[in-house]
Order: sequence, then structure tokens, then C-alpha cells
Amino acid sequence: MQPSPPVAPLPPASEQAADEPARRRFVVPAAVAGAVSLLLPALWLTGGLDRTPQQPERAAGEAVNAGKFTVTVREARVETAKTIFDTKPERYVVVRVRVANNDKSTASLGAGGLKEGLAARTKTGKWLPPDDVDGTASGGKIGAIEPGLPVEASAKWRMGPADSPTRFTVGVLNWEYGTGFTDNEYKWRVVDKAEDRLAGLVTLPVAGP
Repeated sequence: MQPSPPVAPLPPASEQAADEPARRRFVVPAAVAGAVSLLLPALWLTGGLDRTPQQPERAAGEAVNAGKFTVTVREARVETAKTIFDTKPERYVVVRVRVANNDKSTASLGAGGLKEGLAARTKTGKWLPPDDVDGTASGGKIGAIEPGLPVEASAKWRMGPADSPTRFTVGVLNWEYGTGFTDNEYKWRVVDKAEDRLAGLVTLPVAGP
């Protein structure tokens, strides 16, 4: 028979009593929370904030060390572009970044790489990953980045025909090296996009086409 695992002691009764009213004040019934989420309007990338985010604000041009990558967000601009996923040119908010690969192996700029570590914050508070990320080096397009060789990259978020954002908010996500919940393989993994766990947040003016 194996011994039972140790049980963490409960806080003193005085602490429980002091914390209880505070807990009650912030409890939201699940039914109410579900109803509110159903009423949220369709989102787009206006960059306007309904509440103040609780993560470190960064200035454009400031390097952000996010673990696997160091990202410097430079500028945002509305452009018409055609990615490999488009059948015709579409309007995008394009965010220019400089990115360095801090790993020892080649890293993708697209799926599984930098694309997973960037997100745009809508006015309703939702985070949207970029539709596409590509880079340039020596005058040509690239899809990967080598260790120790920073490149210029463009992250693209598709816009609707009537969208005209004047400000755009980009979150740089943290990466952690370790094992996952379901496997023991050591590798870089993106930390969840909870607001207090971002490496940095940058709000940019959006230039016209």
C-alpha cells in the first residue's frame, strides 16, 4: 500500500475569512458569461482597446526577447498583397518586424515558427494570429531564419473591404523550452496568450497604402 501524497495545509481561518468577500464580489455565473460571449460583435483589427492590457508595453523599435525569438516591431501599414493562400490580391495590415532566432536550429517564419508567436489584439480583446508571415534576406524572399542571422519579416492580417484601422496592437508571445503535458520531448512551445504572460505589447499607428 502506497502512502498518500502530502496535502498542502489550508491558510489560517483569519486569512480565509478576509479573502472570502473579495472572492464573492468577482464571481460571474457561467450562464451570464456564456450569454455575454454570444453577444460579442464580429471583430476586426481596429486596435482600439476597451480596457487596459496588463502586459509590458513596448515602443516601436524596441527589441523584445520572447525566448525562441527576439522580435523588434517596427511599423504597420495597409497594403494590397497576394499570399499563397489568396486567389486574388487582398487588403492586409502588414506589420514589419526584425527577428533573430535564439535557437540553435533553423526556425520557420510561418507555421510552427514566428507566425505562432505573434498576435493582433482586436477591440473586443480577442487575439488573432497573422494570416501569413514571410521574410527577406539578400534581396530575396525566405521562409526560415538561421541562428544568429536576423532578418526582416512581414506579418500580415487580412482586412475587410471597409476596414480602416488607424492604430494596431501587436502582442509578442513568450516561448518556453521544455516538455509538454502529453509528451516528454523537449522543444520550444508558445506560452498561452493570457494577457499577463506576453513578452510585450506594441501599439502602432497604421500608415495608408
